[in-house]
Amino acid sequence: MATKKEIMEGVECTESKVIDRNTVEYTRPDGVKMIRFHGTDIMTFPKKGGVILNSGGWKTATTKERMNSYQSECTIVQDKGMWYISSNPYQGKDSRIPYFDGIKIKNGTIINPKKSAHRKEQSLLRQIKAYCTVVKELDVLPMPNAGDCWYCSMQTEDGKSWGDAAESHDHLLEHLKEKYIMGSLIFNALKHVGYVDPRVIFQMDIRDSIVRAVRKYFKSKLGLVS
Repeated sequence: MATKKEIMEGVECTESKVIDRNTVEYTRPDGVKMIRFHGTDIMTFPKKGGVILNSGGWKTATTKERMNSYQSECTIVQDKGMWYISSNPYQGKDSRIPYFDGIKIKNGTIINPKKSAHRKEQSLLRQIKAYCTVVKELDVLPMPNAGDCWYCSMQTEDGKSWGDAAESHDHLLEHLKEKYIMGSLIFNALKHVGYVDPRVIFQMDIRDSIVRAVRKYFKSKLGLVS
């Protein structure tokens, strides 16, 4: 678990307190209240009321739980890999509004509505599904080699791939588009989901586990619900 000092590193505030695991509530010098989860300000409470929500690209179950627990303007619900805003979760799907980072809600109303908020996410999910289908149907998985994408194959001093350490994951978008299947990416995906030694899963070719890891890896790195 991160310490309060680590979570608030580089952040200016007049007061702050830990309110949950890896979660700090603090007040900026301008008087605006914030809630920070790990290194992301997931909620901003403007002085005029309401709330601004931001996952920072980490649409995890815990991020959603924090957003639902520490504001009362709306409820975030998940359906088929997408987040939705609901002022009343009991009204059914027709009352839901697609979530997007930066959404502003006040008195149950979206202040800054956005058309087709889920279009990009839906497109990415289709591409990930197509990519995973190719991985699943390969006769033989490709081994990591020097011809793999540098971002996926090269590592930093602490053992992360260059791509994982980079702020942008645009190279993954290109791999999806081209359906570029490589051993290095598969290894990174297996490490991402927690396999200490991905070689075992890889060499035994436990294909279902590999496909699940690749799917989760893409979704996590590209800011989709994981």
